[in-house]
Amino acid sequence: MALTRLAPLLLLLTAASPAEPQLAAIAQEARGVIAVVDWFYVRHRACPQPSRPDEFAEMRSDLGDGSWIEPRGQFTEISSISMAEHWLYYASPDHPDKCTLWRKLGWDRALIWRRHRSGGSWAYDPGDGTPERPLKLVPSHGSL
Repeated sequence: MALTRLAPLLLLLTAASPAEPQLAAIAQEARGVIAVVDWFYVRHRACPQPSRPDEFAEMRSDLGDGSWIEPRGQFTEISSISMAEHWLYYASPDHPDKCTLWRKLGWDRALIWRRHRSGGSWAYDPGDGTPERPLKLVPSHGSL
């Protein structure tokens, strides 16, 4: 299924507070990947495992034209024409109900999305040794 067929499932993200507009804008880049992961989860009750050739092929197909997906060790690198930088995806074979998508924001900082049984959540890792900070990036139904 091409990403264009998933368009009704996509969510646009906006910042929950005025202090987070840049992170919300960066999170927008991942909306297509998140839609693919969520749709896979609805159908299979698990995150896609790129280490399995059939699931890797399904992810590649669902991401559609203009997207690139490549294995990078235990991670999967995902890029598209709508992304300023690549995102990394990880799904543990030991915990198929959980997966992570993140983008580095410089040397150590990162924006992180985690999928688990009850849905997805965002966090910001400042990369300075302090704990991750949960983000409330609120879904808004707008046009793409």
